[in-house]
Amino acid sequence: MLLAERILQKLPKKGRRELLLLVFIISGFTFLLLALVFTYHLTTEQAQYSPLLGPLVNYHVEFMIAVATLGLAVGAGTFYLLTAIVEKKDAEVKWNANLLLKFLNEDERAVIELILKRKGVAYQTEIASLKGMGRVRAHRTIAKLLKRGVITVRKAGKINILQMPDELLEGLAPEKGKP
Repeated sequence: MLLAERILQKLPKKGRRELLLLVFIISGFTFLLLALVFTYHLTTEQAQYSPLLGPLVNYHVEFMIAVATLGLAVGAGTFYLLTAIVEKKDAEVKWNANLLLKFLNEDERAVIELILKRKGVAYQTEIASLKGMGRVRAHRTIAKLLKRGVITVRKAGKINILQMPDELLEGLAPEKGKP
C-alpha cells in the first residue's frame, strides 16, 4: 500500500478533500515554477519558440513577480489547510481521552488526576498517600490502569514511577490559559 493511501485512510473525509486540494494547489504552483524556469531558458538562448509561449517570454519579469506572489498565496493556503487538519485531529484526541475518563472508577480517576497534576509522572508512594487509598488499593488500581494501557510503570530501584503516554497526556491536559 502506498504511503499516500495510508495517510488518506487515516484522515476523515473532509480532511481528504482538503489534502487533495492542497496537492492540486502545490502541483499547479510547481508547474508554474517550471514554466518560469523554461521561459527564462528560452530568453537566454534566443531560441525559436511557439507563439503560445510568446507572452511568457516577452513578459518574463512580470511573470516572475506573479509567480512569487502566487507562491506566497500557496504557502498561506497550505498553512491554513494543514492547520485545520491538525486542529481537527487534536479535538478528536481530546474527545477520546475525555471519553476514557468516563469509563474509569473513582480510584482510577483520582490516580489519573494526580498524574495530570504532576505533568504526566508520579510515584506510586504518592498514589498510596491519596485520601482513602492504601498501599494495596493503590497497587491494585495501578495494575488495572497498567493493564488497560492508560499508564506505564518504570522502576528506579525500589521506587515505581508511573507515567502517562504522551497521547493521553496531551488529550487530558487542560488547555493553555484555562484553569
